[in-house]
Amino acid sequence: MPYATKLFHNAVILTMDERDTVASAIALDGERILAVGSRADVEPFVGPETECRDMGGKTIMPGFYDAHGHILLTASMLDWEDLNAPPIGTCRTLEDCLAKLRERAAATPPGEWLFAYGFDDTLMREKRFPSRVELDAVSTEHPILVQHISIHFAALNSAAFAALGIDRDTPDPEGGVIRHEADGSLHGVVEERAFFDLVTPRLPVYSREHQIANIAKTSRDIYAARGITTALDAGVLDCDSAEALRETCERGWLAVRAHINPYYYLDRNDPRLHFEGRITTGGVKIMSDGSLQGYTAYLSKPYHTPFGGDPDFRGYPAYPHEDLFAIIEEAHSKGQFVIHTNGDGAIDDALDALEAAQRKHPRSGCRHILVHAQTIREDQLDRLQAAGFTPTFFVPHVYYWGDRHRDIFLGPDRAARMDPIRSALDRGLVATSHCDTPITPVKPFLSIWACVNRLTSSGKVLGPDQRISVREALRAHTISPAWQNFEERDKGSLEAGKLADLIVVDVNPLECAPEKLRDICVLETVVGGETVFSA
Repeated sequence: MPYATKLFHNAVILTMDERDTVASAIALDGERILAVGSRADVEPFVGPETECRDMGGKTIMPGFYDAHGHILLTASMLDWEDLNAPPIGTCRTLEDCLAKLRERAAATPPGEWLFAYGFDDTLMREKRFPSRVELDAVSTEHPILVQHISIHFAALNSAAFAALGIDRDTPDPEGGVIRHEADGSLHGVVEERAFFDLVTPRLPVYSREHQIANIAKTSRDIYAARGITTALDAGVLDCDSAEALRETCERGWLAVRAHINPYYYLDRNDPRLHFEGRITTGGVKIMSDGSLQGYTAYLSKPYHTPFGGDPDFRGYPAYPHEDLFAIIEEAHSKGQFVIHTNGDGAIDDALDALEAAQRKHPRSGCRHILVHAQTIREDQLDRLQAAGFTPTFFVPHVYYWGDRHRDIFLGPDRAARMDPIRSALDRGLVATSHCDTPITPVKPFLSIWACVNRLTSSGKVLGPDQRISVREALRAHTISPAWQNFEERDKGSLEAGKLADLIVVDVNPLECAPEKLRDICVLETVVGGETVFSA
């Protein structure tokens, strides 16, 4: 019988196994769990060199599995200026944002790019983006890019457009818009595929050493510190980024595990997208529409407040119908895919396309992930499981933007149903919740709190009938996302044979007042049996 390398005992251990067993001791054998149960159950595994820790009644639970996020993008933005509005940041007006940019420009050598993130036009007093002219007033010596909070838009100055080779005559790509002024000059804002296809691939990148340092810091100080033991990058844009992640891991600097979803257009046979150890590769990423707060999510009915005075405006899809069908058929025939769908119009297209693909290439157990699914309807939920989809909801949206979605984008009825995780669970679907970092900060306990309370940032309840229990919310952040990504045999619960990925928290979530769930603190994060964060 093997002896344990470590033993945690006198603890409250929320295993998240099929029976939601609560244990008091857990024995580890290196990077895996040897036994879980009472102290008497694990006593036979205690040897002369076993490190025994009396936890004094503290709560241990599985480390969080990030259901959807972007660790590489989060790492790349460590050096950017933060223009978030409350409750995340401090900017309330365009002048607040421009002042920060001027200060950053003064400290940046001429010619270097100036990047900012987190800008939300709907939370500015002026309710609009900065124009190209306003950004030119900040600096003409620095290319400036202000990224929208949704990461589906950016505002650029003239130097940035020039550096990217975009001018007033550059045509809009399919599924994207380059905004212009009435006289035909560039306004400054680029939308959706105009941003993703024309801007993002042409931006300067940090050196490999800089990338690795940022990934290491992000994994340690952001993800591990918040109790994430498996982080996602659900949208790897290029193989070089994957290589930076690999090298960070090979140097022993990646504090947490990572699971990546390369974009569908990358060669999935490229060896740079295949890993060993702490990094795994999942399904390919597809975009079907945009962002509600940018009016680019594709709805089946018009937006509550008309965009540009058009009462029939419903947003638009990322791809023409026939292109999306072809992309989904190809992805479905080869394995798993994850698809970004915010609007119910986009969800209709995704369901239609997958059902068509299933007729040509019948498969069961696909676990294709429908990402965000913010406005999914009841009839669409009925179709979801049969088609082979499993949903991950951006439930923290209720807190961060629920008030705006109710008053501006969706109206009261549709907003009350946004991110309907209760309806999904009632149908027996495996449903999860995520923070979509860097869209919102890595705060799993805030996501759990949002699932349980459905409170907006103004303190209003939005959709009380979509609340779920604390136990259900915990599973939606641990074992369920592991299942969605075919990793439930190794991750997501504390059971013998699984990876020893766990966290110690200061309060038992099952005994915490629901309104206090967001305040629970992670005291220690353990990945593969080794402590990677300690408060």
